[in-house]
Amino acid sequence: MPIPRARRRDVNEIILNEQDYYDKVYGGWLGKNIGGTLGVPVEGVKELLDLSFYPVLPDEPLENDDLDLQLVWLHALEQYGARLTARELGQEWVEHIFFPFDEYGYALANLRRGLTAPISGWFNNPFKDCMGSPIRSEIWAMVAPGAPERAAAYAYEDAIVDHAGGEGVYGEMFFAAIESAAFVESDRDALIRIGLSYIPEDCRTARAVKDLLAWHAEGIEWKEARRLILEHHGDDNFTDAPQNIAFTILGWLYGEDFGDALLKATNCGYDTDCTAATLGAILGIIGGRDSLPERWVAPVGDRVVVSPPIKGFPAPADLNELTERTMHVGREVIAAWQLPVSLSAAEPTSGGIAPRGPGGSTPLPSPRQNRYLLPRGAATPGLGLELTVDYGAEGPVIERGGSRRVAFALENRSRTAWQGEAELILPSGWKGAAQSFVKLELEPGGTRRWEVEVAHVGIPHPRYELTLLLRRRHDGTVWSTEALPLTLVPAMQWTVAAPDGTTAEAAFPGNLLDFEAELGTAVPGVYKAAATVVVPTGRKVRWIAATEGPTSLRIDGREHIRSDAKDEFMPAFHRSPPGKFCELEMEAGTYRLELEVTKGAGPLKAAVAAVGTAATDSPGPHYAMTDILFLP
Repeated sequence: MPIPRARRRDVNEIILNEQDYYDKVYGGWLGKNIGGTLGVPVEGVKELLDLSFYPVLPDEPLENDDLDLQLVWLHALEQYGARLTARELGQEWVEHIFFPFDEYGYALANLRRGLTAPISGWFNNPFKDCMGSPIRSEIWAMVAPGAPERAAAYAYEDAIVDHAGGEGVYGEMFFAAIESAAFVESDRDALIRIGLSYIPEDCRTARAVKDLLAWHAEGIEWKEARRLILEHHGDDNFTDAPQNIAFTILGWLYGEDFGDALLKATNCGYDTDCTAATLGAILGIIGGRDSLPERWVAPVGDRVVVSPPIKGFPAPADLNELTERTMHVGREVIAAWQLPVSLSAAEPTSGGIAPRGPGGSTPLPSPRQNRYLLPRGAATPGLGLELTVDYGAEGPVIERGGSRRVAFALENRSRTAWQGEAELILPSGWKGAAQSFVKLELEPGGTRRWEVEVAHVGIPHPRYELTLLLRRRHDGTVWSTEALPLTLVPAMQWTVAAPDGTTAEAAFPGNLLDFEAELGTAVPGVYKAAATVVVPTGRKVRWIAATEGPTSLRIDGREHIRSDAKDEFMPAFHRSPPGKFCELEMEAGTYRLELEVTKGAGPLKAAVAAVGTAATDSPGPHYAMTDILFLP
């Protein structure tokens, strides 16, 4: 076996002094704690604020999901290694994260049903454009210091678990690239250009940041810049990513020092813990721990505080342990990916990073497709087979008695021919077309595409497990078999009615009810929906009827929700407006659910969800009850 030669140092290689590495990682985590503690008490306030210091003076950092989730990712890197992907990160969600918040709740429900990234982050997720992933970019920058391309690639794998197809993906990639470059580059404007070069130039996040840069260059003062951000890029949901990412950059552009920058970002309002925490981390990485003013450091100290819904792994006790563990993984990442970064105990930090060239942002894969590198466990594309499974525009959903077409593509990226067959194994009693079995012969570089239409037969279930068998043949006999589990989930089936009494049988992919598309009308008035819900075991259920206008929800003829209020449309599991939810003790059985929603002049938005209550022994509050079925 030949001995691998040591990688030669490239003339453009970055040298990162090990003490600088420690100070910048520590400074990034400390800045994250400072900003999160500043912003948490006023999170969600949409008015212009006037803070001059912490609104709540702590003696340790306040709990914050901005940091919590990154502790889980550190654990994932330690457990799975430097080549971990969205698949392993999705498993970490199921094992260790019990947050019901917005996109977290929807993605976790998808993961629990057997869906994997990017489908888990795209399917039936109204919060793909939100801040849940941009806030957890630092870990990827810290383990790939001075390597923004690798940091952005990690950020993509992370974000698609719960934001695939949305602005949340771009936001995390933007920040990860900035923070990675900040280990060797301190110029603010250069760092922002680097971040922008890693995301599509026409995405909402990029447009918001570029407009802000232009307003700042024109001399517009910061409060007016905030107003313009909201006018041109704002959203009613306070967690929407583009506006909050712009607020983060606003604090950086207009801040006179560390504290003033964080205060300006926070005083913009909206998702304040996120904007301040990310900016605190960026400034902490640039300047290192000694650059952070003692006035801001003293109240938070060096402890690491973990929220109770994050559990089941050894979290670091303090920032020193967090920093040491982060650096240990960073050394592995640099070696595993052969990054052009050398850590040195003696040499000073040197080298530079430029933005990617025009058009450098790589087009991202479709969020409705799952990709598998084969053989299973492979983490590097281009060495074996790659299978793509496309579920279509509605996603991996099938209605009772209905059918679903699934498209497959198998590409041979190896250097040798591949012969065999593919067979799709269906649930008992289901029907599949002849394409369920196909013979395959693939030369190197060749691709074979085929489709299978499957039909549901029998009793509805909360999930349907299919298996694609890929058998390789040599000399006419089966040599090896790959078994790939695939999942379909049941549609939510309703009978819907328009104001004029017109009815239709509707099978919605998720819990969002698109009355107008199913009924072919958008006239104002009262729209109705009815379904038989199957509750498999006795439990207490929080029923949510998320709408903007007057709403009524009845179960077995009894009205449990009645609201005439005009509310923000909020389909989140944990923050439904008062009057738009009820909590009921329910025995196992079937119930008739009837919804009435009054539509005004605007689009009709409605969603129904069954979730846990706030008080649960385990796993945590307001989790989605994925085993409750909706039938016509």
